This record gives sequence, C-alpha cells and structure tokens, in this order.
Amino acid sequence: MKPFLKYGLLGAALSIIWTLIGYIMGNEMQEKLKWLSTIIMIAISVFCFIAAIKEERLAGEGFISFGKAFGTAFKTGLIMAIIGAIFTYLYFAFINTSYMTFVLEKAQEEMSNRGMDEEQIEMAMKMQSKFITPPVMAGFAFVGGLIVNLIIALILGAAMKKENPAGEIK
Repeated sequence: MKPFLKYGLLGAALSIIWTLIGYIMGNEMQEKLKWLSTIIMIAISVFCFIAAIKEERLAGEGFISFGKAFGTAFKTGLIMAIIGAIFTYLYFAFINTSYMTFVLEKAQEEMSNRGMDEEQIEMAMKMQSKFITPPVMAGFAFVGGLIVNLIIALILGAAMKKENPAGEIK
C-alpha cells in the first residue's frame, strides 16, 4: 500500500475516533475543548505526514526531493480531508444531530447577551441556520482540512527534503 494511502487512512481513523470521544463527552464539553481538539487534529496530520514522508524517503535510499515530500504529505492530507468530509456529513446528519441546534442556541444566547434586539437576532439566526447543515458543514470540513493540510504539507516538505547529491532520486 502506498504510504500516502496508508497514513491517510490512519489519520482519518484517528480523527474519527477523537471526534467520537468528543461526542461521548457531550456537546457542552466539546465546545469547551474546541482548541484542544484543533491541536490534536493538527498533531494527527503532522504525525501521519511525517510517517508517510519518512517511508517514501526510505524507498528513495534516504533521499527525497521537496516535490516528492510535499506531494506525499498533500496526498495523505487529501485522503484525510475526503474521508473527514464524508464522516462530518454522517456525524451531523445521523450521529450528533443535536449539535447544530446546540450551536444555534449558543449563538442566539450570545447575541442576546450582546444586547441585540429580537429582529436582529432573528435575521442573524436565519442566516446562520443556512450554514449549519450537514452538507455545508461537510463542505467546510473538506475545504478547511485541505487548506490546513496544504500548509502543513508545505512546511514538512521543505523541512524533510533530503536531496541526493548525485542528482537522482528514485
């Protein structure tokens, strides 16, 4: 199995497991741990990208170009983003269907606390409710995951490249 596929699947599985742990802890706790979850998701990507690049570098007799390292990490992230988007849709459509209501209620409460009048709140809620649906959340998950993984892939590709002094990379 190609390293990008192996580690893309592993990264997606680890991300799904972390998301399900959050679900078990409840929506309120998930909201409080939002930043920790973001850091853990990024750490999963970094771990999987490094492992995939290392495996490719070993196959290249210890050498790997920036392009090959970046491409390996990017393809790993693409696998993770595709599976993540599919899971995001399934998660919000069938597993944690109450989360979107929870988010909308929290937003309404915050708007009320900021002193917005009922008409402003109603208008804002109409707009927000259009974006808080399983298909839209899945789309945001895919695009967001792709952007974050692209940045990580660029950094790791540059950091982990090891050019062959002979000029040949297999």
